[in-house]
Amino acid sequence: MDEELESEDPAFEQLYKHIDNLAPNVYAIHISPDGSLISTSTDPKDDETRCVYYPPLSTIQRPEHVKILLRSKLEELGRLGSNVDLVACPQSSDPSKRLIFKYYFLFQHLSFAWHEMNLWIRLPKHPNIVPFDSIVIDELEGRFVGFTTIYIPGGTLEENKARPFKLKWLHQLINVIDELNLNLGIAHQDIAPRNLLIDEATDSLMLFDFNFSARIGMPGYSEARNDIKGTLFTMYEIITRNDDLRAIRHEDQDVSVIEREDWAKHPDVLLDHPVSEFRRVLKEWCEKRRAGKQITTYKDATNFLDWPPVPDPPLSEIETHYVRKTVKEAKMLYDWKRTELKEQGKTILNWQRPPQRSNLGDPTGIE
Repeated sequence: MDEELESEDPAFEQLYKHIDNLAPNVYAIHISPDGSLISTSTDPKDDETRCVYYPPLSTIQRPEHVKILLRSKLEELGRLGSNVDLVACPQSSDPSKRLIFKYYFLFQHLSFAWHEMNLWIRLPKHPNIVPFDSIVIDELEGRFVGFTTIYIPGGTLEENKARPFKLKWLHQLINVIDELNLNLGIAHQDIAPRNLLIDEATDSLMLFDFNFSARIGMPGYSEARNDIKGTLFTMYEIITRNDDLRAIRHEDQDVSVIEREDWAKHPDVLLDHPVSEFRRVLKEWCEKRRAGKQITTYKDATNFLDWPPVPDPPLSEIETHYVRKTVKEAKMLYDWKRTELKEQGKTILNWQRPPQRSNLGDPTGIE
């Protein structure tokens, strides 16, 4: 596109239209004002791809029971979202077993992936937490690129709204939040229907997705995202199917509004107990938590979890060009231009894949 844009959105919109039909070695495209593809570039100078730092496996303080899995052993079955795939491991002892693979290839996601993995591998086994499966390393240098968790079919509570919601599932949610907050010093910070599953084999609610989780009182923790508030909003949304009150910044969300008002059950929602019973359980729990011991820092918790920070990469030599001289400096970088790594003869981990296959069916397993 030749015209100057106020935002990147129009460029992304045009890229989405053409990306599935572009060859893997296309680095730039030229689009007409009406969205037609004028030309493509395979010139490496147009390659803006950056390669992120992947910590060595040796930097992970891994509990003995945690398994290691090579990325090359995974077979893609579906793409569930950004950096989240449904996969299988055909060469394993159970080739039909399905897993969720979370990974990263952008610097902005490195810290999230590192902390989520480190938290999840340390969580004690709990009937209402989706189990961790394996740390995934690359097939080139054995570095941490992501992890797998057990796949629970049936869709999230956001995706599958047809089944009746049971009061015992609310009790299970309360139990697992108390375990995280009070015993382990962990705030999930993203309690929502999209992060809750029902394991039909055990008829149990399951919590997953710890990418916003944090040790209470540590960097990444936000009182505006506290789990009591998240649970109240979640139950309100499940019962009323109204999520307008949470469609604003966390800091601006006022949970007292839903505590005061009537909850009008949506006509399509099925519950195994009256709305009043769900609200009674929530009210008693909120009062108990507010009157009980307050965890202001994760080390106040009985069995707090801890783990190391993201390890630093080795120093890189950077050349800075001035008018009369070039200065070489050693700097710590967390990503590098792919073209520069190629020029240096460095090994590059490839994430290039074909367009998502259209014959995978519905990966959620919802009938």
